[in-house]
Amino acid sequence: MKISFLHRHRSVLGIYGLLIGFLVLSSFLSPQFRTSYNIFNLFRQAVAYGLLSIGQTIAILSAGIDLSVGSLVSLTACLTSGIMVGNPHLVVPIILFILALGIGVGAGNGLLITKLRVPPFIATLATSAFLQGAVLLYTKKPVGGVTRGFMFFANGQLGMIPFALIFWIAMIVLFLFLLQKTSLGLHIYAVGGNREVARLSGVNLFKTIMMVYILSAGMAALTGLFIASRLGIGDPLIGQGMELESITAVLMGGTTFAGGKGGLIGTVAGVLIISLINNILNLMNVQGFWQWIIKGVIVVVVVAFYREKE
Repeated sequence: MKISFLHRHRSVLGIYGLLIGFLVLSSFLSPQFRTSYNIFNLFRQAVAYGLLSIGQTIAILSAGIDLSVGSLVSLTACLTSGIMVGNPHLVVPIILFILALGIGVGAGNGLLITKLRVPPFIATLATSAFLQGAVLLYTKKPVGGVTRGFMFFANGQLGMIPFALIFWIAMIVLFLFLLQKTSLGLHIYAVGGNREVARLSGVNLFKTIMMVYILSAGMAALTGLFIASRLGIGDPLIGQGMELESITAVLMGGTTFAGGKGGLIGTVAGVLIISLINNILNLMNVQGFWQWIIKGVIVVVVVAFYREKE
């Protein structure tokens, strides 16, 4: 029984073992890593990637991908701070507007994929280019500001625990329930496993794929809100590369490009590892271009590793 459990969950157990190894290594590489300030900062970094990676997990589980999330983060962060600076009394309507914008972008991606039959890679890449162009039309430099109350979202604490960490855990639990206990979650796994078999089994492909990209874009919009809250301003380039980070975290967590296998439990470990890598490289003053090279190597190694297991 134990052997069967270990065999079924070997990928997840392996990634959490790797996470523990990175924690130990980071503690030795930099004394600053162990400070409470850095640990809290690490968790806040993880929340941004973590929220984004929840949506990316859903997209990849369906045998798709969402390359538009990075540009959507930039756009929503800039719009949040840009609108809020002149309308501090409209915080709730602004949040609802940003989330509705994310849902609209996700619906657009879903329609491109389902109705026009554009492959997810191409559809979301085109959307990414459109959104990045839109945010640069809106502003070419950091813009706006947010209210002190809104900053609690990313920077507040409940006792000793960052509120953002509590929020991320709540979102993980919510989406675990969605994926494991609802018909939508079962349909996402079915579509990712074998789309034709899912269709013949009565799964509504249009509805399922639409929901996949609406959820992915919705989480990207939520990430944009979080980043605006954390920084206090919007940066038109803040989301660049975040799509790569989210994809890396998902793949590292055991969800494969083939779809239908994996889940959020592994993604959480992948997010924490990516955040650890970013954190320790920054503490060691590793130059930015070397950081990109290291992350690129990680993506190749992870994809090759799981490809061997398929």
